[in-house]
Amino acid sequence: MKSLPATLEIDKIEKFFSLLSESPESQVLQIPVGSSKFAFGGYAAAIQAVNTWANLSKDRKVEIKPSQKTKDEAVVDIIAQPHKFTAMMMAKQIDLPSEETPNVRPDINHQAKCAIERQSENNFGQNRGRLCWYSFVDHSTKGFVPQFYSTMPGYHPSPKSVDKITSLVRSMVERSASVAGGATLPDDSKVNNLGRMFYELFVNTHEHGTKSENRAVWLKPATRVIYSYGINLVEEAISKSISNDEVLSQYIDNLNQTQNSTRRFVEISIVDSGLGFCGRWIADHNGTGSIKEMDVSEQYAIFKQCFKFRSSSTPDEIKGNGLPAVMANLTALNGFMKVRSNNLSVYRDFVSNPFLSIQNDDYDFFDWHTKKCCSEKVTEQANTRGVAVTVLIPLFDKGVDQEVTL
Repeated sequence: MKSLPATLEIDKIEKFFSLLSESPESQVLQIPVGSSKFAFGGYAAAIQAVNTWANLSKDRKVEIKPSQKTKDEAVVDIIAQPHKFTAMMMAKQIDLPSEETPNVRPDINHQAKCAIERQSENNFGQNRGRLCWYSFVDHSTKGFVPQFYSTMPGYHPSPKSVDKITSLVRSMVERSASVAGGATLPDDSKVNNLGRMFYELFVNTHEHGTKSENRAVWLKPATRVIYSYGINLVEEAISKSISNDEVLSQYIDNLNQTQNSTRRFVEISIVDSGLGFCGRWIADHNGTGSIKEMDVSEQYAIFKQCFKFRSSSTPDEIKGNGLPAVMANLTALNGFMKVRSNNLSVYRDFVSNPFLSIQNDDYDFFDWHTKKCCSEKVTEQANTRGVAVTVLIPLFDKGVDQEVTL
């Protein structure tokens, strides 16, 4: 049995990835009812951990750890957390051993159906305090959330326009930031930067994170999750978590040269259960080997190629501005990005390393483990399923005027 950590910290979840790789097949996943000590990227890492487990496990059995809560309370609590919701949607069997009738999958499925339907009642999706999120259950009829997809008889659903998705992102961020308190959103031009950044990430995961090795076949089971989370470093527990992280502490120090808040942020993440950047590239390019055969430096070279202008995993696919637009908009927002995919865990601070231009940028990221440029040294991490992209966007402290540039 493998127990998903209750503490949502990247280091603890990385240890979980390593344990999965040691015994990849006969694994029951134990889920705790409660969670504690949220850290940057914690929800994204936990969702990706669940997706990795689901891809490796033949039986996909989940066991809910007994707690003092009743069955009904435990079910409601689990459905309200995106990483545990994802585990429920990926599972074939769900047991609560403390019950006389352990099988709680019917109860879970009923609550999950209600939660998915409630996503359409507002523009910030499911909500738990400062956390707003949408789940796309791609192996069900619930994969195409109507706020994000246009559907027409006889046509495949397609992502809505950048304006529509920008509006959704604004609603999510406003909700998350207001609960965290003491912050205002960027001005409209920067909100548009935020919307464009998110739109490109969403289109990327729609096109590349939902299909099997054969692009004509949708992955089953498969889920995607997007979320926003408000962060206020005035709160001691969150501040301590950030201050203990050298990478994030340096990023926040770098923000001192900007007008942005160094205390109030919104975290935005998109996680899918696809093949990952390198896995997708290999599937679309015959003769390029396999993940197991590929050195981590080769994986990084492919990863960089995916971020270059008009570069995609299929030679004939040229759509929009792609991932360079993500980096350009994160530069305008003074943002930070972490990406976990296949054996890579990398980041880029767009305050100290702004995106230059399509022609002049080196498209380099930094190694999460060594903090060095990946072109110099990249660390091989345990293999993961899908892509988890997490960005940190600084907000503005209330009462601080934002400079207008013409």
